[in-house]
Amino acid sequence: MLRRLVVVCLGVALCLGAGACRKGTGEAAPAPGVQPAPSADAEAAPGNGKALTVFAGSASMPALEELAGNYEQRYGAKVDITSGGSGSVLTQFSQEQFGDVYIPGSDDFMDKAEAKDAVVKDTRTVLVYLIPAICVAKGNPKKVKAVADFAREDIRVVIGEPKAVCLGDIGKWILEETDLWSKVEPRIASYGGSCEDTLNKLLLGEADAIIGWDVFAKQQSDKIEAIDLPLELSGTRNIPAAVIKWSEQPEEAQALIDFLASDEAKGIWAKHGYALEDPSRGMALGGGV
Repeated sequence: MLRRLVVVCLGVALCLGAGACRKGTGEAAPAPGVQPAPSADAEAAPGNGKALTVFAGSASMPALEELAGNYEQRYGAKVDITSGGSGSVLTQFSQEQFGDVYIPGSDDFMDKAEAKDAVVKDTRTVLVYLIPAICVAKGNPKKVKAVADFAREDIRVVIGEPKAVCLGDIGKWILEETDLWSKVEPRIASYGGSCEDTLNKLLLGEADAIIGWDVFAKQQSDKIEAIDLPLELSGTRNIPAAVIKWSEQPEEAQALIDFLASDEAKGIWAKHGYALEDPSRGMALGGGV
């Protein structure tokens, strides 16, 4: 059975990956349904019978949950996922010195993991790509056109928690680059504890606009619209994976990463709206992210 451990409990499963949420206590949270046992002619498992523990930013969860289930069905190797803010899960596995694979929501947090010597650098693998965008409810009821509208008194703004969530660092950087941080920061309605949580605040009507990912609108096309940011404020981010330094089964962890980057996996990533190639429009996000 695929198990999912979560760091941040969102309370309402409107999120990028549906399923029950629990706080990261180490208690397993079973996903709905039971995965069928591998068939007799299934490929030999690349693992050693021990569950692989993945610490992941929630931006990857819609595809990652499905891929983990496929991996378990194919090889009979369980994959336990702890998801939440990229910085929060990095802090958790670094302090516990535990886990097998780290998959942050954006590459800047993998940079931080490398700086902390928490991952094996030469195992870093780019899986898919994302672009920051302004996200609003379908129909754009508040007629938000640009990030400058975040300073309007009638706009409730939510961004991710800076330093803990990749979208938090990105959102703060964008507002600082546009000289809006001092005006917007006192009026921020709340901070998302993960990319998933940031999106949910918009879905639940707790925000009129958020700094999110372009993929949110692809995954929730009936509820969300994405507004492109100017070239100087946008740039490609990627979701990478790497083996955690303290993994006791690094070969098995690498096998999972290879599967997540395989041609077979690409079809599932694409189905969930992630870009398989770098969609960069020529600009990269600057410092502070």
